[in-house]
Amino acid sequence: MRLGSVHCTISYMDHRNSFLRLYILSICAVLVFSLSVDFTTGHAQTSLCGNGSAPDYDLTFDFQQPHWTVGWEGYTSERTVDEVDIILDRLNEDAIAQTMILIQPQEQVGIRTNCAVHFLRYMQLGLPTGERKDNGFVFLIVVEPESIDVHYAVGLGLPALTARELTNINRAAEAAYQSTHSMDEALLTLVQAFDIVARDNYAPLIYPTPTPEDITLPSGPAGILALCGQLCLGIFLLLFVMWMLTQVGMSPGGFNPSGSGPWGQGGFSSGRGGFSSGRGSSGPRMRGGSGSGRSGRTN
Repeated sequence: MRLGSVHCTISYMDHRNSFLRLYILSICAVLVFSLSVDFTTGHAQTSLCGNGSAPDYDLTFDFQQPHWTVGWEGYTSERTVDEVDIILDRLNEDAIAQTMILIQPQEQVGIRTNCAVHFLRYMQLGLPTGERKDNGFVFLIVVEPESIDVHYAVGLGLPALTARELTNINRAAEAAYQSTHSMDEALLTLVQAFDIVARDNYAPLIYPTPTPEDITLPSGPAGILALCGQLCLGIFLLLFVMWMLTQVGMSPGGFNPSGSGPWGQGGFSSGRGGFSSGRGSSGPRMRGGSGSGRSGRTN
């Protein structure tokens, strides 16, 4: 009997310990789950476009993009974004507007007007100096289940673009999508309308070309003699230089500024397109901001 009672006591203690362990594990699991939910929710809120703050606004886009349209994959064709690039390249080359379009699903956007402004600032759109500085511009296309919602952000250097004109462009793009359910049609409608409005308000910036100076040739016997003397002096200097090159072991035909030799491997190079470009001419053209990013109005 005594053995049986001992056995019952041990079984009871084991059962009690198992219950306590299960209870503690349940509490830990609830705490871990609640913390993970809070962390995930907070992270999702701060990573939404339009909910961040300076300097990076919680955005992680590459500063240089192959197209002026960002996030187009899965919504429109590359042929369409190529057509958009042609229009926006010309607006940029004419120093009218440096424009990017951001396409995002609604679940990745917080405050929509903020998203447009933050993207403009983050991508540093707009010229940093000159007559047309701060000419950055952004269209934000928020993709909803059955429609799109278009917003814009305007750089400080584009005061002539009015809210009425730009809002009409937004509505035209939304209507094009509503009637066709084609992002291609909506995107082309948006960009073509913007090109018309931007050029109505701003003419292409044409930089003045320097006027060539008139050179008066000498006349008369004295002038002809002076001209002949200059030519003879030039020929003499050329022959002297060629003779000096042969003395140091370099023939005129052996000088190759882009190859190897006394001037070093690689010759002359320039990161911005001198004799040889650091990025090469065979790579794709990249598009991005010029370093301004200052913006004002949005809708």
